[in-house]
Amino acid sequence: MGKYLDKIVTALHEMLQIWREEYEKIFTDFGVMLLFLGATIAYPLIYAGAYAPEVLSDTPIAVVNHDQSSTSREFLRMVDATQQIKIAMVKEDLNQAKQAFFDGEVNGVLVIPEDFTKEVMRGEQAHISVYCDGSYFLHYKQVYQGVATSLATLNAGVQVKRLMASGMPEEAAIKSAQQVKLNSYPLYNPAGGYGSYVMPALLVLILQQTLLMGIGMLGGTDRERKAYHYLAPYAERRGGAIRVILGKTGAYVSLYFILAFYMLILVTRWFHIPQNGEPLHILSFIIPFLLASAFLGLFLATFFKNREVSMIVLLFTSIPLIFLSGFSWPWESFPIVLKWLAQISPSTHAIRGFLKINQMGTTLYTAGHEWMILWFQTILFAVLATWRMRSIIKHARNTKQPE
Repeated sequence: MGKYLDKIVTALHEMLQIWREEYEKIFTDFGVMLLFLGATIAYPLIYAGAYAPEVLSDTPIAVVNHDQSSTSREFLRMVDATQQIKIAMVKEDLNQAKQAFFDGEVNGVLVIPEDFTKEVMRGEQAHISVYCDGSYFLHYKQVYQGVATSLATLNAGVQVKRLMASGMPEEAAIKSAQQVKLNSYPLYNPAGGYGSYVMPALLVLILQQTLLMGIGMLGGTDRERKAYHYLAPYAERRGGAIRVILGKTGAYVSLYFILAFYMLILVTRWFHIPQNGEPLHILSFIIPFLLASAFLGLFLATFFKNREVSMIVLLFTSIPLIFLSGFSWPWESFPIVLKWLAQISPSTHAIRGFLKINQMGTTLYTAGHEWMILWFQTILFAVLATWRMRSIIKHARNTKQPE
């Protein structure tokens, strides 16, 4: 019994020694420090600050009013009063408005035809033309919604006046004009803001990518300096490679758990990003994500022969990974190949589970599917990382340089 206890104590001592050595490597490498601390602290503040307004407002448009009637002017006042649109200029003809649009002075053009009032008063379908910048979806949405809302309000007002003119009381006329009332409730994102939509997924991806790049840089540096042989004394013992992997992972995860609390709990509260889940559930969910990411990083790091390659390769994957997570495009619409490819990255399942808990206010049990997949990835990547580490240390011990 004492013999086994001594082995356990020795193993723990070696793991803690590697843990401490890994901390020293992190905090003496400026590039890694810039990723692990600089990027994870600064990026959330920069992105959240940029998205703080949540929605675009007062999008400038140009107006061409060929009707010049009291009805058309009333309609334009309604348009200008909306939160989405601001009438920045009035032009005499469409060519002048188009030039202002192409010069970037406005983001849309509204054209009212000369027979606008006549068609409205006769109860016919009136036509107006709206030109929006389809290449900029947010501007397009704001201009379209602002004009559509104003036009619906104008039509309802005209109908109420017509019914009242026929002798119907005002209250009855209003009810008749609006027989069906729509109550819209934007769940999980009350402001309908872009920041509340994109930031939660972005924060999770920042955690993973900075962790992977930092570990890759450390691994690449060891390959450059032919430094893997220093781990040989640990690896010579039975289960030595596992101790090396666990010691390194302990250093990364302990640091990133604090950063995860900062990013996923504090930053979301500071910038009023909806947080409906319990912090305990969020942090419990994030543990296997950090472990899986760290083990994946250690596995990948053994393939990088210098630190620059790790940055290039892993930085390249950031945009595809945010797309493959399925939050920006429906998962059901993905080709089967992309669905399988997305399963490899821990961020895919972490983003989905985090959105369930943080945005929807569910529990860890509800995100159990994603949580179990992350634990499976943790075991898988730990095995792969241990296998590669054992191989590379063995080669370094025999040749005094990495393979």
